[in-house]
Amino acid sequence: MNLSRGKRESQWLVVRRCLAIVHRVQRGPASWEELVQAVLEQAGAEAYGEAEGQALHRRLENDLHRVRECLHVDLGFDRQAGGYVLRNTEIPLLDLPDEHLATVAWLEQTFDPGSPQHDEVHALLGQLRACLDPQRRAVLERCHTALVVDLSQRDDDEIRPAVQNRLAKAVLEHRQVELTYLSPQYADGQPRRHTVEPYRQYFDTTRGHYYLRAYCRCVEGPAGREEPHRYVTYRVGRILEVQVLPQKLSPLPPAAPSYAVEYELAPEVARLGITRQPRIEIRQVTRREDGSVLVYGETDDLFWAVQALLHYGPNCRVVGGPEMLRAMEAVIGKMAEMYTRT
Repeated sequence: MNLSRGKRESQWLVVRRCLAIVHRVQRGPASWEELVQAVLEQAGAEAYGEAEGQALHRRLENDLHRVRECLHVDLGFDRQAGGYVLRNTEIPLLDLPDEHLATVAWLEQTFDPGSPQHDEVHALLGQLRACLDPQRRAVLERCHTALVVDLSQRDDDEIRPAVQNRLAKAVLEHRQVELTYLSPQYADGQPRRHTVEPYRQYFDTTRGHYYLRAYCRCVEGPAGREEPHRYVTYRVGRILEVQVLPQKLSPLPPAAPSYAVEYELAPEVARLGITRQPRIEIRQVTRREDGSVLVYGETDDLFWAVQALLHYGPNCRVVGGPEMLRAMEAVIGKMAEMYTRT
């Protein structure tokens, strides 16, 4: 009996070690040293006995094999992330009641790009999604779709049902899509094919349109093929067709760029406080004696940041960073040219 009980305790220790590894990679990429430390903290100092060096490394590798083969959690080393990451799992690591799923869907829709802490909120919600069973993610997507249908009715654009349904399927299944998109930036009026990784759909209450936030891998059109490799905000009403592709999304979303934004606000608009603008994360505000302010922040989308500041008219002047200043100067230059034509 004592031998049997000792063996069972040893098996439970293995389970505890494996769960500690899974818990650690849920927090973010981890080196093998960080995995060992997490095991020791959660399973106890005796978790690996007195193993050191190569012997300790082998024992960790054996546990990683158990995590993959016995728990069916796809966990491996990712060079780009610089550590072990959770790629996929066949077993749910989380479940929530329907009312909580409805709340998650509401939070996803409510925290649009102009909301404070938008990126942090959606990073959390995305991690909750990833830990759910596919059937529970389907329930969450139905809650989200119900909100979307209600909001899309406020959009003056005609959103094709097939487009909406396939986008919902792609987001639910974490798959790439090919969009046929009609963008006003091309003078020829011809749609282009965009291969993208869709990450979020939302309704912008300020502009009254429904949008898709996605990472664009490539664009094909009359001029050939481009590979932007950047995030793009697509207006859903301008998407003509959607094809869901078999390729899965990257385990970790590609990092969004960060551009410095510095601008001055005149006393007329600054005296009653600073309004947070969509796509601009404000980091610091310096008040001057004349009542004007100097705002320091950053953005991951120069186009939308320029649009946000243009509404101030002559009461706002961009003074930096370099990319934002060039983008604003280009827009203002074209406007000046248009209004000075004779």
